[in-house]
Amino acid sequence: MKHLAKVTFILVAVSVIIMGCAPQAAAPSEAAKTITVGILGSLTGPLRSIGEGAVCVQDYFTDLNESGGIKYKDPKTGKEEALSVKILMADHAWDAAKCVTLYERFKSQGMQFVFANGSAPTAAIYTAAARDKIPGLNVDTTCDPFIYELPKPYIAMDGPTLPAYEPGYVEYYADAWKKAGKTTKPKIGILAADVATRRVLDKPEMGFIDHVNRLLGDKLEFVGVTYIPVAPVDVKAELTKMVEKNVDIIMVEHWGSGACRVIISDAVALGLHKKGIWLNIMWLPSDVPLAEPKLFDEYNQYSLVQAFSHGYLGDESPEIQAKVPGLKKAFDLCAKYHNGQIPEQRAGWYYVYGVEYGMLAQQAITATLQKNGYAGFSTEALRDQLFAISPIDPGGLLPAYTPPPGLWATWLAAKCVDIKNGHMVTDLQTPWLGMGPTKIYPNLDVKYEEKYGYKTWTPTPWKP
Repeated sequence: MKHLAKVTFILVAVSVIIMGCAPQAAAPSEAAKTITVGILGSLTGPLRSIGEGAVCVQDYFTDLNESGGIKYKDPKTGKEEALSVKILMADHAWDAAKCVTLYERFKSQGMQFVFANGSAPTAAIYTAAARDKIPGLNVDTTCDPFIYELPKPYIAMDGPTLPAYEPGYVEYYADAWKKAGKTTKPKIGILAADVATRRVLDKPEMGFIDHVNRLLGDKLEFVGVTYIPVAPVDVKAELTKMVEKNVDIIMVEHWGSGACRVIISDAVALGLHKKGIWLNIMWLPSDVPLAEPKLFDEYNQYSLVQAFSHGYLGDESPEIQAKVPGLKKAFDLCAKYHNGQIPEQRAGWYYVYGVEYGMLAQQAITATLQKNGYAGFSTEALRDQLFAISPIDPGGLLPAYTPPPGLWATWLAAKCVDIKNGHMVTDLQTPWLGMGPTKIYPNLDVKYEEKYGYKTWTPTPWKP
């Protein structure tokens, strides 16, 4: 034991000498400058497809780091400097409570910017983000109406709330019905996921029903909203209720791949297409028609089945990619980090439009650094830059537009797309469907900018 103690003493003494001779830790280098970004994604569960937007955001910042980080010019020295991005990524499985828990965990790890994915999970952290002064973006997700009731929101919304955009989409189909040579006024119904951000369609104070009935009553007859579970196994009863109301057009407000497969399968089984009923499965992930091409072809043989998307679908030709920088970036990221896949193989537009959010966040971070420098960087300053981006131009992925005061959203337009041979097809000549004034945003005056040759269809404005 005495010998062991002597050896231990010698080892400790040597360690002290070595430590004493070691150089002191150097001051943080330029490369050590970082910003911590949290990504809360729906990476598993019935709404897994939505999570591809979060996956793309992670790919975007990983690639940015590998390319040298976020470059900016220091306002004091004028020198070009770089900021790396520390990425925190976690799965909330479209569970609002889990999203809150993960948000708090990331906050404790120094999160300075948050990306949240999924309507209800994102809505669950709006207030916390405003309290904590942590800015962020809502990814591939519609919005809860109360976000802009916050004194100063910190998470900029992606898709606007349903009562704000749904009237325009319903009207678009009424116009399409007429253009197809139909002489009757179409009866239109909505099949929606039974979640809070869809239940607002029934709330009179939200104005959706009023808008459709009062302002669009000469164009269409609205037969109401029917709700289905987030993960349904059978929707024949709900579809049958609509058929009994002699519906002409069914519009589906659901974001889950599994649910969409059930819907198209049950619609064909019930023969809705042979009854001449039009079907639009809004926000259809591309994996569904890829897996069920015969069902969509069968439906289109007798009637019409389409979808909505942000726009590009992830199977575009190199010629089209070359014209749209943001689209080309999505293809490059997908191939680099997912074994050569194209975005269509990863839920399509869900993955593609993750690039939009990465680009906007990078733009806001760069602007903040160039104004304040790294020493003066703060999340409050970052939030102010985020909400001041104008015009919003995500590399041609959407029409460039200038948001009006009091509303900041990254998605105020969408495209109606066809489905052929298992692929969702974007007609570049089809206009984006713009969002107009509604009861929630009566003074909404979005100015779409002429760039990339885009055309925008604008709905009937709200008249108080």
